[in-house]
Amino acid sequence: MNPQNINNKNPFGTGADYFESFQAKLSGRIEEYEELKTEAPFLSNIPKYNPFEVPAHYFDELPTLIREKCAAPERTSAFEWLKMLFRPNFAVPVLTVIVIAFAGIRSLEQKTESSSPMAEEINVEEQLQDIDETTIIEALASASVNESEAGDENENIKEYLLDNHIEDINTEL
Repeated sequence: MNPQNINNKNPFGTGADYFESFQAKLSGRIEEYEELKTEAPFLSNIPKYNPFEVPAHYFDELPTLIREKCAAPERTSAFEWLKMLFRPNFAVPVLTVIVIAFAGIRSLEQKTESSSPMAEEINVEEQLQDIDETTIIEALASASVNESEAGDENENIKEYLLDNHIEDINTEL
């Protein structure tokens, strides 16, 4: 702001005709008040007082009170924790989590019960009924051939270990 542009005018002035019109405004307000008394006597009989009162020396003690509350950490007792458990803003989310966890565990238990070995055996038997017997016999014969080849391989490993005097064999072959 440029100091040259500042007017020497008082920004808190009363205005040019303030005092001339003051008496007319005041008498108009008094007439309105008298009219209100006659039209609504009950409203005019309500006591007028200021309900907002500051206690004596409040602002003198306020900084000390604030420092005490900020410096001392609040310790909650067991009774206060129990009271907090029954408040809706705490109890509702906790109960929701418990219900969801219970439902999830319950559904997992039902899935494991439905996929028990007995149910798998029934499913395998149903599947085997649809397969031709010759296909099953061929699959079993090839499995037995694979087992005999694995047995020969194990024998070769045992011979190698014995030939090289390796006596500590911890695993079965």
